[in-house]
Amino acid sequence: MIPLLHTTHISGVTPGTDLLRLRGEADQDTARDLLRAFEHALTSLPTPQALLVDCQGLTFCTSAGLNVILKARRLALRQGTTLRLTNIPDQLRRLLRVTETDTVLTTPDPVDGPAPDAV
Repeated sequence: MIPLLHTTHISGVTPGTDLLRLRGEADQDTARDLLRAFEHALTSLPTPQALLVDCQGLTFCTSAGLNVILKARRLALRQGTTLRLTNIPDQLRRLLRVTETDTVLTTPDPVDGPAPDAV
């Protein structure tokens, strides 16, 4: 069986910045795997100053997936790491807007104009 979610963590894409790439679906069935990927990326040593989450390959995200992203944001805040979503697909962008979490999960994508301080 092909996994519904695939994550790739790349340490040190730039000094102090790690990258977490998401591919597939973030839903109830994959939430536990997604949370483990975030926990690994945020607690790996050296602890990143920033974690960029590349959502380009994310084909679907439910409230369960969004809940994991918000949990990861809280973990990042506790340790002083900036968490930024990048390459946000339209479906996830709509979910962020409808739930008003786009105000706390901002993106540095150039199409959105200058990024405010993202968390």
